[in-house]
Amino acid sequence: MPAFDTRDSRLKTRAVHTNATAKELGEYFQYGAEQQELLSALAVALEKHADVLVAEFYRHLLSFPATRHVLRDPEVAQRLLGVQRGYLLSLAGPRLDEAHLEQRRHIGEVHARLGIEPTWVLGAYSLYLSLLIPVVVEAVTDGERVRPTFHALQRLLSLDASLVIDAYMQRHERDLEHLNRELAASGRRLARDLERTDSALRHTTERARAAERLASIGTLIAGLAHEIGTPMGVIQGHAKLLEGAVSEDNARWRLRTIQEQIGRISRIIQSLLHMARPGRPRVGPVDLAPLLDGTLAFLTEKLGRREIRVARDFAEVPSVAGDPERLQQVFLNLFLNAADAMPSGGELSVALRCEADEVEVRVADSGHGIPEGDVERVFDPFYTTKAAGEGSGLGLSVVQGIVADHHGTIEVVRSDDSGTEFRLLLPVS
Repeated sequence: MPAFDTRDSRLKTRAVHTNATAKELGEYFQYGAEQQELLSALAVALEKHADVLVAEFYRHLLSFPATRHVLRDPEVAQRLLGVQRGYLLSLAGPRLDEAHLEQRRHIGEVHARLGIEPTWVLGAYSLYLSLLIPVVVEAVTDGERVRPTFHALQRLLSLDASLVIDAYMQRHERDLEHLNRELAASGRRLARDLERTDSALRHTTERARAAERLASIGTLIAGLAHEIGTPMGVIQGHAKLLEGAVSEDNARWRLRTIQEQIGRISRIIQSLLHMARPGRPRVGPVDLAPLLDGTLAFLTEKLGRREIRVARDFAEVPSVAGDPERLQQVFLNLFLNAADAMPSGGELSVALRCEADEVEVRVADSGHGIPEGDVERVFDPFYTTKAAGEGSGLGLSVVQGIVADHHGTIEVVRSDDSGTEFRLLLPVS
């Protein structure tokens, strides 16, 4: 602000708004036709001293590091000097209209772009006033008009400074608002990234813990298989020896039954050992239709007891490359899960189709479905919807691992009140 900066003039500067009209600002700063007429008498003197005033103003600009940096470019310096000369000449009784306001606000916008602070602007207008005092004294010969002319110049410079600073602040606020929006958006992106990272970390931690539990279970299974397998072999051997020493058919039948059940226990133990210490898979062409039929036949008794109907829809498909025993384990798990989802009966649907260079198997049941929100977790180790003691939650995790080993995919395509459907894709051999 100029040197006459008082409490009233500071309040006026703060009170200026970008949307104020020329009439409102003229009334506020008490600049009207009378002040315009007084300043118009300065036209000749301003023209006479313009170059000297601009040179003095230029020397003042060079004392500020910010403006000195801007004025290093000769072209910029020359253009600025031309603008300053035009501004000094425009002080000779300008008409206060919207064009005048827009031109002053544009100066504030330019200052904001160049990074020139409001303190420099206030100092500049104070310098204008001090430089123009001798011009007013020289130009106004009537002593009674000197003081009113000086007041008119003071009011015009106050108005111009207020417009420039107000435009500067408006531009600065817009830049800050844009920066705040960018910072807020960056904060939201960082929060989302952090949430995703945290979720992935939790999931990885859960899988690591599950892997540790699986490793512990594998060790336990291997130990149990060894401890149980040895006495089972002894029992089977003695039963075999007793069979030749017994003459009654009923007793022989019972001994054969004992051997058959021991053989079944041995196969179960062997399966557990395969899970604990998977051997090298026997990869070869596998015809899925008879494999599915054989697996369903294995469960005929259980499905019959639960009054579960089996609906087959097998199209002719090419064979797939895989291990028949491990693939049978996949289908056995899916069929058993379907049966457990239908304790009061229902329908188990098994479909076989060819999809381009893949074979598609769909297994669907008409059971109670998977709880909403849990579909994405069904393949996680130890996840189960069964009551405590009725399931370990390892079946579908093992299934997914076997399917991945066969370069295939498995997904839940439907799960609601009407039942659940799994879709399995395996590449053709």
